[in-house]
Amino acid sequence: MDLEKSRTHEPTTRELVAEFDGFCKLMNERDRRYADKFEAADEKNTQALTSSKEAVSKAETATEKRFDAVNEFRKTLSDQATNFVSRAEFSAKLDAMTDKLEGLRLLFSERKGHTLGTTATLGAMAVACGLISGLVFGILNLILKR
Repeated sequence: MDLEKSRTHEPTTRELVAEFDGFCKLMNERDRRYADKFEAADEKNTQALTSSKEAVSKAETATEKRFDAVNEFRKTLSDQATNFVSRAEFSAKLDAMTDKLEGLRLLFSERKGHTLGTTATLGAMAVACGLISGLVFGILNLILKR
């Protein structure tokens, strides 16, 4: 509001003091409002900072847990790498075992053939003994009956 246009006379001291007091009250009220706004903003900022700190703390804890799990997985892989047989080592051992097995198979085949030969020989000897004893007893029977 423009004071010059609304006044019809020169203000008196009393009017000026009253106007000044009104202006001071208005300024004091605005100062109080601004102080309340700043306090509320400060409180909100403090709450936001606290929430932010809590969120960072939770994120750090989650990250630590995740890295613990990753490190445990890495340790497991490392243990596997040291404890498991490599492909080359396995292949070499398999080849050695295959060679030994082939040698045993050949030995078994030879023994089987030897056993079959021995069995056949013993059978032939038993038949021969039977024939010879039959002949001997037959001849003895003929001689003794006469």
